[in-house]
Amino acid sequence: MIQNKKYWILSFVLLILSCLLARHYFLSYTQYPIEHQRIIIYGCWILSGFSLFFCRAIKNKFLKTIVIGINIFCIYGWWFIF
Repeated sequence: MIQNKKYWILSFVLLILSCLLARHYFLSYTQYPIEHQRIIIYGCWILSGFSLFFCRAIKNKFLKTIVIGINIFCIYGWWFIF
């Protein structure tokens, strides 16, 4: 049980970090140089990917669905700015 709790917490920490990066999609994202845009996109992909991996430890199906939905938005959110 402790192992699952650790992965559950890790999944949410990675989700929060991914959301913090994803907020740059909508806050003057196009004003950043292309290198910074790529760092933001790749960072969101990596953090959300790890968060999705660790969310397997979440037993509540509703909570797991919400976490997966937010992660997918963080991964594909940059599509909404073009």
